[in-house]
Amino acid sequence: MVSTHWQHQIHLAQLSRQSSSPHHHARAAATLSRGGTQPSGLTLQDPASLLNGGQNGQSSPLTGSSLKLSGGRRLERPEGEGLERVQLEKQKDKRQDWAALDLGGQGIRNLNLALFNYHFLDKLYINHNRLTSLPGAVCKLGQLTILDVSGNLLTVLPPEIGLMKNLRMLLIIDNNLQSLPPEMGTLFRLEVLGIEGNPLPDSIKNLMAKEGTRGIIGDLRDNGPVPLPPAPRDWIVLEERESEKDNADEGVFSVVSYNILCDRYTGIYGYTPSWALQWDFRRESIKQEVVSYDADIMCLQEVDLATYEEFLLPNLSEKDYTGFHWPKSRAKTMSEAERRKVDGCAIFYKKSVFKLIDQQPVEFQHVAMNSTLLVPDKDSLKNYPDIFNRVATKDNIATVCFLEHQRTGNRLIAVNAHLDWAPTYGDVKLVQVGLLLGELQVMAEKFAKLPMPDDSPMKGQYTSGKKIPMVIGGDFNSTPDSGVYQLLSKGSVDGDHIDVQGYKYGKFTENGVSHPFGLKSSYANIGELSFTNCTPTFKDAIDYIWYSANSLTVAGLLGEPDKEYMSKVMGFPNAHFPSEYVDFLFCYSVQAINNYKSYFPTFSVPV
Repeated sequence: MVSTHWQHQIHLAQLSRQSSSPHHHARAAATLSRGGTQPSGLTLQDPASLLNGGQNGQSSPLTGSSLKLSGGRRLERPEGEGLERVQLEKQKDKRQDWAALDLGGQGIRNLNLALFNYHFLDKLYINHNRLTSLPGAVCKLGQLTILDVSGNLLTVLPPEIGLMKNLRMLLIIDNNLQSLPPEMGTLFRLEVLGIEGNPLPDSIKNLMAKEGTRGIIGDLRDNGPVPLPPAPRDWIVLEERESEKDNADEGVFSVVSYNILCDRYTGIYGYTPSWALQWDFRRESIKQEVVSYDADIMCLQEVDLATYEEFLLPNLSEKDYTGFHWPKSRAKTMSEAERRKVDGCAIFYKKSVFKLIDQQPVEFQHVAMNSTLLVPDKDSLKNYPDIFNRVATKDNIATVCFLEHQRTGNRLIAVNAHLDWAPTYGDVKLVQVGLLLGELQVMAEKFAKLPMPDDSPMKGQYTSGKKIPMVIGGDFNSTPDSGVYQLLSKGSVDGDHIDVQGYKYGKFTENGVSHPFGLKSSYANIGELSFTNCTPTFKDAIDYIWYSANSLTVAGLLGEPDKEYMSKVMGFPNAHFPSEYVDFLFCYSVQAINNYKSYFPTFSVPV
């Protein structure tokens, strides 16, 4: 008995063979637009029917010739949280009035590469021609949802086809294909794959008959060869140091910051091999990654309590680290078993390099409702419903460690922050970072007043909290054109900033918000990385390390990931990158503070 999936293949092939006349799709669309009768064969309006009307009686996502995929930022995590670190995609090019191109039935033998500059296309029909090859440049048509190359003379498909992130339907019926490229396994949105009429192995045909398109894609994804790893990232030296001995004498230290991607958030990466998403695999890769930097301070985000206590702390303690972890605020309302699954922020530091003076969490929810940073008193909160309805519904946090350098006695405030992810909550992110900086001002003043121990090599006292060197690493979920970036880099944001327009957040929107720390992004001198987060729907810089520019200078930076490697990658995580973020490393040098010069080196953060 023929399976339902293979009946679907036969049906696709029949429709395709009836669509071999010149410009069949274009002519059919014109006929329908005039109210005529739909001709036989596939038509521009027809692909929805190939999905059997969608699931549960709902319409197919492919319905209609004017299909537009959402430019929305994230897929959804459990509990309504977003997974991909994305914003609403910026549409830099004005879309054309037409988005479908029909070159079918023309006897074409070669495609002009200029065709692949039509980036606005979402449907391309080059079926029933005489093509013997499909250029890899087809991947430049990133908006394509439907590609029909049926009825040609193709013997192979280009591996670049695996980069077509929006492809929903791929028809390769009646060619001479004997295999499918494993790169097709990353086509996580593909719903219809027509393969009938090709001399493909029985294993592929049998899998199609049994599991359909998703079975084929899953098999290619999970069982394909592992690509070669990327070349090591360059280390960009901005300040020369004479010797490693000088580094030790002057108190050089390094910091790494990295969003490790909590295990419970990995269920939506359809382009990633399932084995590469398994926690046993990822955690070893993460451990190797962070340990390889041998950083003196690590800022890690999306670390749940179980991972912190059962894996990271035991393993890193063998490398001289101890740490401080705090979960998101929701953990307070949960049972112990559920609480251990809640992610938060962790700071690790080497005990031989730093001594802990104090450590504190900053829970933005709590600060918004209980401090005077937004309103003068609690009674005033009722006048600002946006605080209740937007800020107080988000349970993001930061961790703060107040450290003293063992050799020099110099003090440092190390901060690890993770802001809300949602692209439509730029106002909340700006308020969160404003609350963080307000809390840090209070904490820093208290830290500055703590007396130095009698045996401290550092003499004198800090005159104010803003004199203490500070580094702030984390996942800010904010691009360089955001209010968050402006506040951190410029020191102030007006109350009518576009990110908070239309909202009322007390003092922040009435008077603006500012801070005295003189912060600078680590990459500011050479330009931010082109991305710190990479998924099919989003690729931009949203993670940063900020430092006190009045007391620190950047000595070195970790460069971009290998461009050749990245040109072949759909997105992270993958076999070589265990998180959707890319880590980066910074090296800082402290300028004369109390007659003491030291270097504050390297951060590694997820991109």
